[in-house]
Amino acid sequence: MIITLLMMLAGIFMPLMGIIGLMLCPLPLAILGCVEGHRQMSIAELMIEVTLFVVVSPSMAIYFLIGCAPVSGILFLLSRDDIKTVKKFTGAESLLLCIATSIIFKLILVIAFWLFTDKNIMFPDVQQMKMILSDLYANQPELQEAVNTILNVFPYLFPTLLILYSIAEGFLNYSLCYKFTKKLFPAIKNFPPELPEFKLWKFPVSILIASIFALIFGFFVDTDTWLNGSIFVMNLQLVISVLMFVQGVSVAFWIMDGFKLRRGSKVIVCIILSFPFFWPWLMVIGMSELALNLRNRIKFKNQN
Repeated sequence: MIITLLMMLAGIFMPLMGIIGLMLCPLPLAILGCVEGHRQMSIAELMIEVTLFVVVSPSMAIYFLIGCAPVSGILFLLSRDDIKTVKKFTGAESLLLCIATSIIFKLILVIAFWLFTDKNIMFPDVQQMKMILSDLYANQPELQEAVNTILNVFPYLFPTLLILYSIAEGFLNYSLCYKFTKKLFPAIKNFPPELPEFKLWKFPVSILIASIFALIFGFFVDTDTWLNGSIFVMNLQLVISVLMFVQGVSVAFWIMDGFKLRRGSKVIVCIILSFPFFWPWLMVIGMSELALNLRNRIKFKNQN
């Protein structure tokens, strides 16, 4: 309970650094539920809800109730050993269910606040950001103009940013919940199904089809005159690019494992791949994996 409250407060008072706290605040409650049961988890959630409502603000209490607690709840349900229907889910399916839960309740949260306050609680004030950045780049007019252009487009990318945030939230909470409960509490049987190794991750081929569709759509449609079309293409291309990048990184880890690189060599390769110059190539590798099944065609000696 205390850890979750500290994470929530960090997200309120340290927006840039505290976003990780907001993203991970479902984790302690999920672990509590796995170890102690749903009664203790429910009591902790109620105490956090009351504390946020009284000490911080009603809006943050609502944010916790709709935006965070459901993720803890679905993680707890996926972790329960006594629910036989849950056992049918694989790790990948369970993770997708966790991400879907995050997306659905985040949308409910945004819609609820928009109806009552006419503001988006999950989106920064663009005008305020422009004022801050204008002072920061006052001596660099070209850079300031480029930043303003990006900020003008920023609100239209909110659907994609919400999806990417939910994906990151779901993955971090799910994977950490599995690691912490299994390693720190080996006696319990309640922990989420294990995810496949990252080097073996493979997204559906439908994502490749969607990327081709986005490319064709953007080529034939005049997005300069059709605003909705432009917004759709931008959001779709951003999501696809991130997924293709992750797929490419997964293949890169598989290749490093195939060459039996040591940990130090892997760290050096990861540092090199972190430079933006290599990002498009990683996306190309990701697309090639989905189209050609590279990992089934390339064989390394003694690779698992």
